[in-house]
Amino acid sequence: MSAQITERRSAASAWLESAVFSLDRLLRRYWKVYEFSTTSQCVFRISRARAEQDWRLADGTEIRAGAPILELHLWNEHMPAMGKEGPTLAWARQLNRRMKSSLGELARYLEQTPELREVVAICGDMHLGRGQHRGQLGRIMGRYGFVTVETCARPGALHRVGKTILITLLVLATNPAAFRSTILRREHTRLLLSRGLLERLHGARAGGRTIRAVAESPAAAAQAAR
Repeated sequence: MSAQITERRSAASAWLESAVFSLDRLLRRYWKVYEFSTTSQCVFRISRARAEQDWRLADGTEIRAGAPILELHLWNEHMPAMGKEGPTLAWARQLNRRMKSSLGELARYLEQTPELREVVAICGDMHLGRGQHRGQLGRIMGRYGFVTVETCARPGALHRVGKTILITLLVLATNPAAFRSTILRREHTRLLLSRGLLERLHGARAGGRTIRAVAESPAAAAQAAR
């Protein structure tokens, strides 16, 4: 009997994974999200977009409404697997290495892709926690060069619900140990990284410079991810 139950659960899990990935592929095709790297360490996909308003970043970069930007999308299948014990220091260090490697690859990709020469910034729509955890995650992303910005463009309720459901299903399908009920209560936050700062921190011009990022405080990263 127990073998039959296990087999049914495995079949249900395989069906869920197949269905979620099929939906994800359809949505990526619709939004023109694509891979810029072929390595299994890359944790981002990208899509082209336009800035919806004016921004002035801390490094002096001015982004005008309508300017070409790139949007980052998490490549869930490439995120480090999380054990039953939750986010650990080892997990945080592994994520840090993949983040730095991915941003370095993105910097090189931009440099080698003429049709993207007008791109002025990289943005990410993150679903960060509230209160202290949100501040910790914001500071961690800041060590990679990202800043949080206010935006007048807020996704509608239906869009937010749909995206939350998709994120939840992807997490359950790819790394169920990483699922936390707080995922359902996280707030939409816009992060921006200017192209110039991306190149200085993560590109070939960085000259092997050590970026302290999560490695500076992996304990904070592990705690913020809970």
